[in-house]
Amino acid sequence: MVSDRQRDLLLSIGVPLASFGGIALAFALASAGLIEEPGRFGWGCVVGSVLLAVLAFLKPRKDIVSLTTPLYALILFVVPSELEPNILMQLLFAASLTVLVYRLNRSFSKKRGDARTAVPKSD
Repeated sequence: MVSDRQRDLLLSIGVPLASFGGIALAFALASAGLIEEPGRFGWGCVVGSVLLAVLAFLKPRKDIVSLTTPLYALILFVVPSELEPNILMQLLFAASLTVLVYRLNRSFSKKRGDARTAVPKSD
């Protein structure tokens, strides 16, 4: 059985791995001729955002920003719009997911009123 700490570590590593790995996979699929444009293959960022939302849901304190990242990933990479996804957008989204993982683990892992958090106990 996996402990909570190991689960959080695996999910924390999985977010940037899926996001940046999806970009590498897009280039591999484009070079193999399976897809035309690697910039339109944003599924790595979608998977990374879902992993981030799962991690945020499992934390003792909920982070609304991390919980809504799959919605933004779907809007940016899946729903057709005038703004076509590209590699730069994927890189920036993957980098922002990585920053959110760090923020989530640093600020939202402790329960309210813990000595290491700045959030006072509510009455």
